[in-house]
Amino acid sequence: MRELHLTKKNFRIEWFSGTGKGGQHRNKHQNCCRIIHLETGIKSQSTDSRERTTNQREAFKRLVARLIAYYTVLDQPERNINKEVIRNYHAERNEVLDKASGLRLPYGYVVKRGEIREMIDARRDAMLTPSTQPAH
Repeated sequence: MRELHLTKKNFRIEWFSGTGKGGQHRNKHQNCCRIIHLETGIKSQSTDSRERTTNQREAFKRLVARLIAYYTVLDQPERNINKEVIRNYHAERNEVLDKASGLRLPYGYVVKRGEIREMIDARRDAMLTPSTQPAH
């Protein structure tokens, strides 16, 4: 796990006026806070309170949570994920195509009605049967 050492120069803090309910105080005072981590570009903002310090504190809390999540993902070892496309879903053509079995079914039948069992069975059968490729 990596240690993060952050200082003020790692962030840009912007103040802006809020919108919505709150009247003159909300719309004319710059109490809303946006904080940007310069290295990653991750942003966080808070417009919940009428007080600058409260908004700044909340924005920092949210930003720290996002930074922890970001660096946690970076620290994890890369997984060997099989990125093979199993099925193609085409709503415009009203078609779902299973790559292994070649089965084509209507999009509405598979997606909207949730009838995927036929696709799964066809794929399993295609994987279990030996290939019928002619021997050279």
